[in-house]
Amino acid sequence: MKKHPVREKIRYVFDYLLSKGPVAMIGLLLAVTMTIVGIIGIVANLCSEDGGVIYHIWNSFLHTLDPGTISGNDASNVPYLVMMTLATLCGLFLTSILIGIITSGVEDKLNDLRKGLSVVQEKNHVVIIGFNDNTFTLLQELVEANANHKNCCIVLLGEQDKEEMEETVAARMPDTKTTHIICRTGSLHEFYSLERCAVENCRSVIVNLHEDAQVIKTILALSAYVKEKEILNPDMYFIASILDKQHLEAARIAGEGRAEIIYAKDTISRIIAHTCRQHGLSQVIAEILNFSGNEMYLERVPEMVGKTFHEAQLSFVNAVPVGLQIGDRVYLNPKMDTVIGEKDLMVLLEMDDGEYALCAPTKVNDRMINNGVYCALREKDHLLILGSNDKLPMILREYSQYVDPASEVVVVDEEMSDDYLAETYGLNITQCQQPVRRNLLQQLVRQGTNILLLNDDSQDGETSDANTLLNLILLRDIAENEQQHFSITTEMRNPENQRLAVRARVDDFVIGSNFIGLLMAQIAENHKMLPLIQELLNEEGCEFYMKSASQYVPLGVEVNGFVLAESAARKGEVYVGYRKRTPTPQPVQVNTDKNEPLVFSENDLIVVIAEE
Repeated sequence: MKKHPVREKIRYVFDYLLSKGPVAMIGLLLAVTMTIVGIIGIVANLCSEDGGVIYHIWNSFLHTLDPGTISGNDASNVPYLVMMTLATLCGLFLTSILIGIITSGVEDKLNDLRKGLSVVQEKNHVVIIGFNDNTFTLLQELVEANANHKNCCIVLLGEQDKEEMEETVAARMPDTKTTHIICRTGSLHEFYSLERCAVENCRSVIVNLHEDAQVIKTILALSAYVKEKEILNPDMYFIASILDKQHLEAARIAGEGRAEIIYAKDTISRIIAHTCRQHGLSQVIAEILNFSGNEMYLERVPEMVGKTFHEAQLSFVNAVPVGLQIGDRVYLNPKMDTVIGEKDLMVLLEMDDGEYALCAPTKVNDRMINNGVYCALREKDHLLILGSNDKLPMILREYSQYVDPASEVVVVDEEMSDDYLAETYGLNITQCQQPVRRNLLQQLVRQGTNILLLNDDSQDGETSDANTLLNLILLRDIAENEQQHFSITTEMRNPENQRLAVRARVDDFVIGSNFIGLLMAQIAENHKMLPLIQELLNEEGCEFYMKSASQYVPLGVEVNGFVLAESAARKGEVYVGYRKRTPTPQPVQVNTDKNEPLVFSENDLIVVIAEE
């Protein structure tokens, strides 16, 4: 075995002590000081006949701490004066080192605080893992959801510098209302990072990442962390979105029963298929998913215990009962004769939780209700699709469930592969492999056409969004110059570009990755809402429909929301709102005051939740 020189051993011990931080360094400095003070005190005792060893050691210590003490020494005893001067010089040197150590230690601690290395001391907060463009959609929605609650907290965990994240959040969101946002820096799937975010004390974790592999890896880390910390809170869960269907099961397995997984492409495809099918339906879906308007809440309403779901439709002035939670299961639009139990929760569509106003069940005059049975016929539609991507087959498959098989679908994309249209989908589909030009659009667009602008996934986000914006401008110009009315549903990838595309046309709708953020924020507030939202976007079960007002009430006669609610309830439907289209199309009105007087015309629509 090689023997190391004493010098190297001393250096090793010294380096080891220095690596222990400021406390160890101060301890080492104290030991050196005491050694020097002791040696000088002993030597000074030999140079002076006054006092003993303890006295001179103490005197040496005073000279080390206070350089001014040297002025009181006897100048005639030169050796003694030399020793005390040496003690004073050592004191100056050691004090300088001590100040440097303390200053360095304080700076290191401040740097640690700036880097976000301390453990969050919050409880019942929301943790967002991943810092990207979608983060701000999540923050805006969660801040809005917390607006009527005090001292709420959101913790952001990102790989970016803490100060950079804080500056970006402050610039994009200057007003966070009652919510304070804490940023932490670290590896997104390491235990020490999760511990800094106090995951064990939070109510939900949003995995805000774009790559499926990273999402699943983070979910695995969260599940392992929960096990190691022995977290027994059954209400704490994770929310994540997956892009590839083949990774769905792996993500659910990784979550071990705590993960709510959203299949992003399927969800966006369903929203697109619904919104380009019925003019104005996009506004209803946006309102439901957005916390700034009406949203769904689970509420315990003691006044409704023992009453039927039908009676509940006529008992809320400014809220809409859309479902019930019975036991652990939530039912959307249950049978109207369902009796509300003492432990049941109501799913209310309202502006904010707890803001509903009750009244005695309102009696409605039968003469104000159209009780005829209407056959649910699928309408023949005309859909123009500009561009294509891997969501197109899912969109066409969902779209075909609601329209007449004779409906015309024209897909314009000069580079589209025939594989996209390998299925017939039960639709009359025409493929146009030409570049999008104004003269081509003028030939294809006609009154009442539904237009869908799809994002090109083969291009980068900015280039694809720029081409989509160009086509959108052409279409709007055609609509204005030729006095045509058609709805436009636009898919965009960058949230900033989505804001550029928004315009005050009631039938236009822009969809993108921010919708997944809206959905994730809704689930983070209450994960039991996920099955309800999925049902609303699925051809099975209950969905939103916009039906002619003449199916519910006489036209040209003054009615109110209670009449509409009763008419819909007799058909097994839930009245949600209405849309006036006379003389010009107006925005959809959702959850209005039911006492408001209304008069409907031939083209006006009623928004309901129904099975058909």
